[in-house]
Amino acid sequence: MNLAELERYFAAAATSGNGPIAGLDEVFVGRDQVSVTERVAVYNRAFFYRQLDALASVFSHTKLALGEVEFERLGLAYLATHPSEHSAVERVGRHFSHYLAQLGEKQPDPIVDLAALEWARLCALVAPDPAALAGPNAVEPAAFPNCCVRFVPSLSWLELDSRALLAFAGADPIHEPSQRCAVAIWRAGYTVRHDRLEVAEFQALCVARGGATMAEVCGVFDTGDEAADARRAYRAVATWFARSWLESVDSPGLKGF
Repeated sequence: MNLAELERYFAAAATSGNGPIAGLDEVFVGRDQVSVTERVAVYNRAFFYRQLDALASVFSHTKLALGEVEFERLGLAYLATHPSEHSAVERVGRHFSHYLAQLGEKQPDPIVDLAALEWARLCALVAPDPAALAGPNAVEPAAFPNCCVRFVPSLSWLELDSRALLAFAGADPIHEPSQRCAVAIWRAGYTVRHDRLEVAEFQALCVARGGATMAEVCGVFDTGDEAADARRAYRAVATWFARSWLESVDSPGLKGF
């Protein structure tokens, strides 16, 4: 075994999630007091517990909701089946909420959605800065109905169990009724924020991301009461500008307002 092969073998032994790999005693030398398997296990445990620490740093509220012992048990089981795929160790939790969902019943668990919210918040934190920010004063009123918007990279939205928001806020949601709600997650400066969305605004965001014109987006708010619908649409779109959610407002022939 040459040096490159030895390095690959040791890396496999140190990162194995299925116990000691074959041939350890043939490659490494142990001592009477500590066997080869025990010595390699030191590196193996360190590898997984460092990742567990990274997982806990991202999913701190989920850890609090689960309890330290249960989080460690689930976290180590997750890491054994979902090894890190990214040079940034905090990205190891990319599949954690899906993993928790697979362990539960068909009905969504608030802890699963709490983990999904925390992952979305990390993604907002590390998202690229927008190329620019669109302001309402730069948009020609006559052209606005035919414009399409592009959102900043940090913005995302989810449908969650409302009890996940209570758990994130530190409240005990166990006796609260379960209901689905939409939540927007974004970064404002260096701070990640999230907030509940009304159903119509959530639908408008989805339509806008799909490339609809602002006239089509505002049509989502149509209930038959023209004045009230116009006010609701205006408030929603004004909020997008106020929260710096829009990277650009584009119309045919006029790009990147």
